[in-house]
Order: sequence, then structure tokens, then C-alpha cells
Amino acid sequence: MNYLLAKTKNKRDKKGGFFKVISNEDFFDLPDSINNKRDYDSDYKLEDDEWFAINNFSKENYCLAFLKEPFVGGEYAQLIKNDYKDIAYLIAVQNDVYFFQKLSTSQVLKKKYFAMSDAPFLVKDKVLIVVENFAHAIYIKNTDMLYFRNLASIASVFKGIDELYKEATQEETEDFLENNFIKLDNNYSAEKVKNTNRKRIAMARDTLAKFTEEEKRNVFSYIREYCTKLEFDASDENFSISNEEDLKQLLYGIEQRYYTTPIGNEKRLANSILTLSD
Repeated sequence: MNYLLAKTKNKRDKKGGFFKVISNEDFFDLPDSINNKRDYDSDYKLEDDEWFAINNFSKENYCLAFLKEPFVGGEYAQLIKNDYKDIAYLIAVQNDVYFFQKLSTSQVLKKKYFAMSDAPFLVKDKVLIVVENFAHAIYIKNTDMLYFRNLASIASVFKGIDELYKEATQEETEDFLENNFIKLDNNYSAEKVKNTNRKRIAMARDTLAKFTEEEKRNVFSYIREYCTKLEFDASDENFSISNEEDLKQLLYGIEQRYYTTPIGNEKRLANSILTLSD
């Protein structure tokens, strides 16, 4: 039997705030594209038919406890009308496949409407919850694998999963900005570096560690070629970093994301990186 459960924001009971909404309905289809999976990489932008996947998901600290237990639909109390406003997300349990969908305020509607039928009738002032056609995350129990497309959309469902975001620590950020090829201006400092650039710093540190001194000189020349608005002091051989945008350009350059098209000679920035095998 299939069930639609709701996780409430504040209400707690013996099942941890999970309540039954409807049974015997299929809410989601398992997409064929689920087989196009790849390990999570914050630097990779998925194609439309791809999913990130986490293997052995039940072993992760951020896996929900109820996913590790046998599912028994009869153990869940029915969600009462007054608690619908407190739904945080929905879970459709269909043949040991769990579909998760966060519920936004735009999906809770209070409308006047009539259903299209041979005998339509008007319904006034009823609250509607719109279930979207897609799931934000899919957990397949028999393979113990979680699929998702956007980490931010499920971070509030699986508390702690945001550890997949790799960010440079404060110490690592300070250490990176002390490199002799960087000169900080306009009172810019490690304390002002936001999360997105901290992730890029973590990657850039690993990249630079693999470079020889000659490769570093080559990549700095490459940055000067593409980042013409990034001030460079030729005498001291350093880049002037005054804000987040300057730092982003430098970090993109270290990762060699800039390129020129062979036809049209157009300079571009790669939005994501996928290393091709030989």
C-alpha cells in the first residue's frame, strides 16, 4: 500500500512528527533519468537528465532515522486539519521508494474554485495544497541510494547533509589570502569572504598544490589574459583583491574556467567543469 506522509514543523509524537495524509495513491513516477547518476560535486552543474546520488545513504549521519526502519503505514496517525499549515515537507512512500518534496508557502493556497466535471460545483474559502510533479529527493531502499538535483533544496530535510559543501575554514582562507600573488586592498580580509568563495578557495588550494612553479606562472599569465579588469602589479607580481568579485575571478582563473571558442574567437566562462577521460 502506498502512503503520502507529511512532516510537521513543530508537532512531535511517537513517530517524530510524521503523519499520514492519504493512502492508496501514486503521487510520483520514478523518472527514467534516475539511472543517469553521478557523485555529488558542488562544482558540477547537472544536465537536465542527470541526478546526484549518495551510495549507502543509511550509513550517513544525516539519513533520517525512519528510513532505516521497516515502514509500517498503520503506525502513523492521521494528520488533522488544523496541522496542515505546519507541513514542512511531504514524503510519498511507494513500494519501498521514498519521494521527498519540500512544501513552500506558494503551494498552500486559499482559493475559490470548481472542479472540471459533468456536474461542477463551487467551492469557497478552502485551503489547497499543490503537489508538484517532481520530487526534490528520491530514496530507493533496496539499493540504499539517495538521489537529488539541488543540495540546497533538501538541506532542511536531511539535517547535516550540507557538509557535502566543501568550504575552506577561516584558517585556510586566511592562509590562502596570504599568498604572495595576492595583495588585499580596500580593507578586504578573510572575514569578508562569503561561503561561495570559501568553497572555491578550498578547490583552488588543492589545485595550486599540484602545480609546479612554472605551471603557477603560466596560470597567472592566463588569468591576466582573461581577467583584464583584475589589477595586476607587474613589479610585485601580485593581483589586487578588493572585493568578492575580484576574488571570484582569481579563483576561476586558477581553475582555468576561461576559454576562447575556436570559431568566432569568443571569450567565455565555463559554468561547470567535467573532466573528460582519454
